[in-house]
Amino acid sequence: MGYRIDFAVNGRTLQATVCGRARQAEVIARDIADEARRASVKQLLIDVRGLVDRLGALGALVVTARGERRVAVVDSRENEPWHPFPEDEARRRGCQMRVFCDSASALAWLGAFGD
Repeated sequence: MGYRIDFAVNGRTLQATVCGRARQAEVIARDIADEARRASVKQLLIDVRGLVDRLGALGALVVTARGERRVAVVDSRENEPWHPFPEDEARRRGCQMRVFCDSASALAWLGAFGD
């Protein structure tokens, strides 16, 4: 089983819903970053709840948080203890990334930025 990413643009936010295997996390992150560049968006919402074996793979998504881009990741509550690790890595890179347990909270956080 590989992976699938469903993209949608909502205003200035690219929403990416990922499902499949996390073994290719770096490739998934690159695909999302490429689509964000094509869509010329500065905000991403990445829903990884459909991504199997994703623990430890969320850090790879940090590569999508470059420059001025803000990234909201939606993951299940059961993985909440591991959420600070990718957030810390993004912060070290000078990016804004936050992990949420629901899409509404993620969109609200992204909407708080008035580009």
